[in-house]
Amino acid sequence: KQWYQRRVAITAGGSDWKHREKVAVQYVTSVKYKNAMKRTLIYHGMLGTSMFATAVIAGINCLYIWQVLWLATFPACLIGFRGIMKNKSKYLNLYRIVLCLCSIPACIWGLLATAGIVSHREFYPLVSLPKPTRFLMPDSSYVFYFLGATTLCSHLFSLAAIRKLMYAWDITSRKSKAQ
Repeated sequence: KQWYQRRVAITAGGSDWKHREKVAVQYVTSVKYKNAMKRTLIYHGMLGTSMFATAVIAGINCLYIWQVLWLATFPACLIGFRGIMKNKSKYLNLYRIVLCLCSIPACIWGLLATAGIVSHREFYPLVSLPKPTRFLMPDSSYVFYFLGATTLCSHLFSLAAIRKLMYAWDITSRKSKAQ
């Protein structure tokens, strides 16, 4: 066989490719879950931007309380994105707390209210705004069920990804402190 037909990679030093250094598992896990978190944060940002733009056009008084609560978590997405970019666990902890306290309950409340299990509460009486002629809800409940369910799943996935990401960062920091 010719040298270019060989299937075994040879390094410059002549050693076989199997003896090269492998990447540690925690670094692979970190990259994997950072990319997944970026996708879920972008999805949350796209939904939040579209809901906010619609609320601005239709009037802020057309929102329900759970929609306002969910929109209020949008700045936490920016904090979560910064935590991923800068590898700062305190930002991710803050994002996780906001997800658990505001965003996930807002999604569940919205889904249950659309299903008719709990009642919708309007936002306009709390802030003394005039009553709107129409509330900000899709014409079809199926659209809302789809968006609500995918948003809830993305938030739950974000919580799982944050947990695994924090674990990978913790292993890395413990190994670096031990050396």
